Amino acid sequence: MIPNPSPLLVAEATSSLSEPVAAALLIWIAAVVVARMTVLIERLSLDWALAALAVSFWITALLRDRAVQSVLTRWIALADIRLATHAAALCAAGALVWIGLLWHARKPVRDSTIVLIWVGVAVLVVALAWISAPARTANIAVEELSGWRPGVYLTTYSLPTVLAELMILVTALSLVWHWRQSLARAAFAGVLIVCIAVSQIDAWSRILTGWLITAGVLDDRTRAGTNDLMFLAPVALLMLLALPSIATSLAIRLRRDPASRNIAVLEPMWTNMMDARPEMRLHVKARKALPQVTEHRMRIEIEDTMISAVPYLAGLGPHPDPSQVCQALRAALDAGEEGHHYQGATAPEWVGNEAFVLKIARQWSRTRPSPDRATGPHPHPREVSV
Repeated sequence: MIPNPSPLLVAEATSSLSEPVAAALLIWIAAVVVARMTVLIERLSLDWALAALAVSFWITALLRDRAVQSVLTRWIALADIRLATHAAALCAAGALVWIGLLWHARKPVRDSTIVLIWVGVAVLVVALAWISAPARTANIAVEELSGWRPGVYLTTYSLPTVLAELMILVTALSLVWHWRQSLARAAFAGVLIVCIAVSQIDAWSRILTGWLITAGVLDDRTRAGTNDLMFLAPVALLMLLALPSIATSLAIRLRRDPASRNIAVLEPMWTNMMDARPEMRLHVKARKALPQVTEHRMRIEIEDTMISAVPYLAGLGPHPDPSQVCQALRAALDAGEEGHHYQGATAPEWVGNEAFVLKIARQWSRTRPSPDRATGPHPHPREVSV
């Protein structure tokens, strides 16, 4: 039979937030994580690391919820639930190390390093289970044990997060210091610094409390009231940083982003050019790509085709009308091999003007060539990438 939990264990293991507030924050965090991982176009290593961090935080907060505990304590002791809560927090520390390495190096982390991170987390969880074994047997808080266990337990639990946040903090401070390079990145880093500062205060106060308990000069009853406020609120705040990526990914999926709109404008002219000048295609493997990549490739192929038609464009002057350019380009494409030579002519500057090329493409669509110009089925531009 599971013994009743001690009052101190209940105070330490259970959230002090009201049920409506806790439920709202948990739903908010879960909704943002699921939405982001669902709508992202490409899920990079950093995205998976961020998802691991958010899920770890969410489980940590969920296991502290009164309603959840009332269900779980029918089968397991509250002291074991608290250990599981701390295990989830250590998983968050592991995710922070992963994120810090990715953000600092700006390149993928070796698989062996990732495995080492999670092995380290597992070792720490086993250590917490061993240190807290007497407390879990009696279903009391580890802070109620005498001797070295409270200090060592709370240090083992809190110090990994303290250390894991340092690399992220250094990178964030660097972004703020160089705020003139990117004000948006500096603002993002500022939010991170505030959240890390709150987390550091929480962690160091927990470590100090543990050793004061071990020394016999303090108990931990005064910490429980601020514990959740210093944890769940910053996590919910961090979720706001995910909204821009969600909005951007949704826009791309709905083809409402600038690159997708430009692709729609460029595609008719690009298709006719690639039919007439297939050698201008970039030789790469076909696969789905981000609209920005596809647009960039289309522009390169369009520019190369225009350069091949320089003899037909040289006489248009520095500021031609888009209709004049369309007429000259169609004449060059219709000329076949005879029009595919340079003759020492220099490409006009407007060939590299992206805004003007869009005007040319719009005019091209208004005066689309006859269907018999097409030579066969043509792959959709969104299916090719660099």
